[in-house]
Amino acid sequence: MKFSKVMFALLGGLLLSIIALLFVFFQPNTIEEKEVIVPLVKEVVDAKPIEVKPTRKETSETIKLEVIRVRPDGSLVIAGKGLPNSKVEIISGATVIATTTSDKIGDFVAVPKKQLKGGEYLLSFRQTNLKGYVTIANKSVAINVSGYEGDIPIVAIIDNEGKLGARVIQAPGLLENKNKKVTKKNNIIEERKDPYIAIMAITYDTKVGQLILSGIARNGVQVNAGFSGKETSSTKILNNEWSLSIPGKLISGKQKVFAVLLGKDGKTLSKNSISISGKAIENADGKTFVIVQKGDALWNIAYERLGLGNRYVDIVKLNKDKINNPDLIYPKQLFVIPSQNKN
Repeated sequence: MKFSKVMFALLGGLLLSIIALLFVFFQPNTIEEKEVIVPLVKEVVDAKPIEVKPTRKETSETIKLEVIRVRPDGSLVIAGKGLPNSKVEIISGATVIATTTSDKIGDFVAVPKKQLKGGEYLLSFRQTNLKGYVTIANKSVAINVSGYEGDIPIVAIIDNEGKLGARVIQAPGLLENKNKKVTKKNNIIEERKDPYIAIMAITYDTKVGQLILSGIARNGVQVNAGFSGKETSSTKILNNEWSLSIPGKLISGKQKVFAVLLGKDGKTLSKNSISISGKAIENADGKTFVIVQKGDALWNIAYERLGLGNRYVDIVKLNKDKINNPDLIYPKQLFVIPSQNKN
């Protein structure tokens, strides 16, 4: 009988547990719904972006176009200044028509291999330095070549930013006034405000045994010059230019040729000197040597000395031992200049 009561108690407890579970399981859902607020996008995206170091840099600060010449036959020469030791490209539309390399001070000269045919062209300029940075010029060049023999092409520089408009630098009539011819000599003089003297050319006359010097000067009245350490000749300055002859035989080895600029009181205002090889000067057989100045380019030298910029090729042929790259020449280099009448 006692056993029956225990079993009855166990069965009763089990039944109550089952009822409790069924009540919980089947109880209707009475969870209160609450409004969920989603933050606005602008409140969660103000984090700083990841900084990525660029591999290219495009700017317009460091390309300066200094010389642009187009001949009637479509031959094109462009010289300028940009970043040192950089690749410079001239682009017409989507085509690179010329590639060159600037020197250690940024000067460059570019000459396309193909002449421009009759038509209109818009040229842009791009350079890439050794680190891969790209520089885009803020100016373009518009060219109109008629295609007719003897017609001077029209050339204009266009400001890509639209601030200055177009400036015509070459057109029929603009190149005919020879009295306004601008040369490298004039540019150097205009840039200098202090007393200044430079030897620009050297010629040795083997028949009479004398050295002929010529150059430019500013803010002085007289030039004394000589070689081997002795002043032997003097001359007056006329229109910022001077020329004189120094008698004497050159030694075969290296020697220094110098020029001294004097003021009205006879005091020295400025000096310039260049080292030369007497043997090389004598072997030139009377031909003139030009001394490369800062900012010079072979095209400029050929244009001033020979009347045609594209005759820089003749200068290169005569100076193969000194010119490895026509786009890379340096101040105080001496180059033999061919005769003005091309043979």
